[in-house]
Amino acid sequence: MADVVVDPENKNARNLLTQGIRAYVLQDYNAAVQALGKASELMVADTGDELDDSLGEVYFYYGKALLASSRQESGPLGNIVSKDEENEDSEGDDEKDEEVENDANDEEINEVKNEVEIGDDVDDVKPDVSETITEKTEKEAAETTEEIKTEDTSATGETVDESEDPSDLQLAWEVMELAKKIFENRGADGKRHLAETLTTLGEISMESENFKAAIKDIEDGLVIQEEIFSKDSRKVAETCYNLGVAYSTDNEFEKAIKAFEKSLTYLNERISVLEKQGDGEEEIKEIKELIPELKEKISEMENHEVETKKTLAELASQPEIAKKIIEGATSSSSSKQASDISHLVKRKRKAEDKDEDSKPAKITK
Repeated sequence: MADVVVDPENKNARNLLTQGIRAYVLQDYNAAVQALGKASELMVADTGDELDDSLGEVYFYYGKALLASSRQESGPLGNIVSKDEENEDSEGDDEKDEEVENDANDEEINEVKNEVEIGDDVDDVKPDVSETITEKTEKEAAETTEEIKTEDTSATGETVDESEDPSDLQLAWEVMELAKKIFENRGADGKRHLAETLTTLGEISMESENFKAAIKDIEDGLVIQEEIFSKDSRKVAETCYNLGVAYSTDNEFEKAIKAFEKSLTYLNERISVLEKQGDGEEEIKEIKELIPELKEKISEMENHEVETKKTLAELASQPEIAKKIIEGATSSSSSKQASDISHLVKRKRKAEDKDEDSKPAKITK
């Protein structure tokens, strides 16, 4: 795939927006971050208002590109392995896969065009599917905007030092918060984007291991999605799955089970709808391949829940042990001077943990 070249001297916000959207759809996240960051900077300067309605989608795609960049930084090797395995599995079906992938990108490009009204000059963009990278193999962003001003501390748990440039993850949270405010101001017309903005904020908090914040944002996004999407929506199925992962990382296994089961319900309903329509054989096959993985997740959570209850029961039957544990924890915490530990929340999870908890591929369509 040819990289999208962004001219750092370009002062045309509309042109930069077009380039940024093109780069994002083609998964050239390095170029997307540069173009969308510059476009947002110019548009804020032009409108004089960082919450101008015209900036909603710009912030939205800018934030998603920044999140993708941060993910690349945290675990590129595992992604290379998964890409190699994917290439081996797809050998012999390249032409068919390319046709499907091109159709998907055409659909996404048209959707983005309608959202941000950037004209028809993105129609000539066709990705080289054989070299298309996945969402977690993008390059680290090279530029950030200085125009977006936010709070000193974010849901990432990271305190911003004004003398240093914010990280991609921190900046992603900041611009998504701005996007959220804009979509909230749109009322009913902004619900769809607001829902996805909230779930993306949840993903950002998950990356920084701020699980409580992640759960809150994903829950809020899910409420809106359940209101506006049908009972066979794969978008809702994906959000339910992500919520289950968030619950599980916060040791809320019972809630995780319910979230995974709801995701399974949506996927089964999707299969039922497609079968009644008499089409969508490829999608049905794809969904059926996801279901065993989802059932395995549910089984894992059930086992964790049983083990947790067993441990609690053992502690309850031996109060002297529980007392020592509590006294030890209290003594340890009181012996240390209170300090700000928010920087610890930013700690990255190990690559293998991310691989295990990551969502099934193509749960949405």
